[in-house]
Amino acid sequence: MKIKKYVVRDVSEAMRMIKEDLGDDAVILSTRKIKKGGWFFGLGAKIFFEVTAVVENDEEKNPPERPKRVGREDIYKLQEVLEKNRQENLKRALTEARKVQSSRSSSVDDEMEKIKEMISELKMMVLSGKTTNVPPGIEKIAEAMQTHEIDNEITSKLVEFLRMNYGDIDINSEEIEYKLVDYLRPYIKTEEVNLEGRIIFVGPTGIGKTTTLAKIAAKLSLEEKKRIAILTLDTYRIAAAEQLKTYASIMNIPIRVAYTPQEARMHLNAMIDYDAILIDTAGRSQKNDLQMRELKAIVDTVSPEKVFLVLSMTAKFVDVKDILKKFREVGPTHVILTKLDETNAMGPILNVPHTSNLPIAFITNGQRVPEDIFEANTFELAKMVVKEVLNYARSG
Repeated sequence: MKIKKYVVRDVSEAMRMIKEDLGDDAVILSTRKIKKGGWFFGLGAKIFFEVTAVVENDEEKNPPERPKRVGREDIYKLQEVLEKNRQENLKRALTEARKVQSSRSSSVDDEMEKIKEMISELKMMVLSGKTTNVPPGIEKIAEAMQTHEIDNEITSKLVEFLRMNYGDIDINSEEIEYKLVDYLRPYIKTEEVNLEGRIIFVGPTGIGKTTTLAKIAAKLSLEEKKRIAILTLDTYRIAAAEQLKTYASIMNIPIRVAYTPQEARMHLNAMIDYDAILIDTAGRSQKNDLQMRELKAIVDTVSPEKVFLVLSMTAKFVDVKDILKKFREVGPTHVILTKLDETNAMGPILNVPHTSNLPIAFITNGQRVPEDIFEANTFELAKMVVKEVLNYARSG
């Protein structure tokens, strides 16, 4: 087995070097961003990629000839070739990953995820014109989707769909908007929620859980005239409980504070006659196993009808995937996306339901209570994403 690392400015350069040095059987184990150069305290440092590759055969091989530029006919065969080799490459990479990190079973899942991401990146590079000729209109769409941090898997499939069905597109036409909306709608899963019974809000720190709960409380109490109560278990931050008490007082909604799961059970029994009970929890880090176990115990004690996982649209996709994976233990039923007003990236609207298969229930777009929240609608969200993607593509 031969392992080699490459430090390059972009991944496509690494792919070329790996193929020349290690041959077609080489498999990428990992890739990460690093900084090099710069002055005092790293100022002015440049971003590079460190790519680690492995080849199973120890025998010396002559480097293959430099690949010729791929033509249009070869592009049409790319998906077939990738799919044919996919299973073989994943099996080989999994074997090597287990040898490298056999101490923890979870490491295999992490390595598999990295390998899948690299395959997706490879497809994206090919389809977006990094290594081949792609019609200019479609290439601009691909670049715009990458800028909006939309999952490479979604982007590569859309690019191939457009190329196979239309050859090229006019990004300034109204027709392309309808085509993109129709294609992306299945990726955006939403659901209108029946806001009754026990509803608990969970998620990481600093994503606006408490304010979001207050907005929904106002919607139920002031607009729908329902009898609701609030229970907060967020005793880590004094300000959180006080903030909720202020909102509850203004809206004339009863509120109780529980410091233990047992107290929560007692308060819930006293609130049994209300139409809905909104339950706030402290923000939890998905990387803290103790906090996640505590949250799981709280959810099990509360036995809610709905579990809203609240996520910020400003978070990086790699972190969102980790949050979705770890919070799966508490059984979320829906997602609420916050801070739409604080980001230019529309990726989470597609990425979150596609990655988790959880429907989006609400999206918040400001701090005002109760104005800055709206129910998620698949068609309207698809239009919003397409509008922003095309605005970027047309400005380039």
